[in-house]
Amino acid sequence: MAGKFLLIFDLDGTLYRTESSFLPTMHRIYDEYGVPRPDDGEILAQVGETYTTFLEWLVPQGFPEDVEAVGRRITEIEFAAIVTDGALFDGVADGLRMLREDGNGIALCTNGDRRYAEHVLGAHGILTSFDVLQTNDDDRRAKAEMVAELLERLGPRTAVMVGDRYHDLEAGTRNGCVTVGAAYGYARPGELDGATHVIDRFGDLLPLVRRIRESA
Repeated sequence: MAGKFLLIFDLDGTLYRTESSFLPTMHRIYDEYGVPRPDDGEILAQVGETYTTFLEWLVPQGFPEDVEAVGRRITEIEFAAIVTDGALFDGVADGLRMLREDGNGIALCTNGDRRYAEHVLGAHGILTSFDVLQTNDDDRRAKAEMVAELLERLGPRTAVMVGDRYHDLEAGTRNGCVTVGAAYGYARPGELDGATHVIDRFGDLLPLVRRIRESA
């Protein structure tokens, strides 16, 4: 893939409408453990964070001290919900296909682990759209480090990082990528202010990528 134009995608909040499975899962978890449920906005603010950060957020809310057991229960419920309730953002499947047909390399870089990423992508028919999956299996690496590893391995001529949260943009900027903020995702106000470009829907990406390629 050396010399190719590479698109690096975040998963949750960029391709996958995480609320479709995550909110029902978390509602059930709060009810099961008898813990008062926070506002849905607070729950969705955890989308895209590392698993460790998410568990640390749960601890002071009244969940059992064995938060790893809570995490396993969340995973069990969510994996089922991804199949029954999960959804991609509008235009993602067709958009990825057209981006590949345009000759772009396509990679995933997510704070989720490989099992989660493959489950989401496979359940919604887009796993084969990706040349490479970069996942955070030990939950210890910063996203900037993972993007750096992708670029070193693939050696693209130009790379574009597409994501909806601050760590996506930070990872892209630190590695010299063009950054595209997905405003339809779960960013808080101001999180996308430093993006090179911002899109309001996934369908806006293809014409934007073509313009970026022309000017590269």
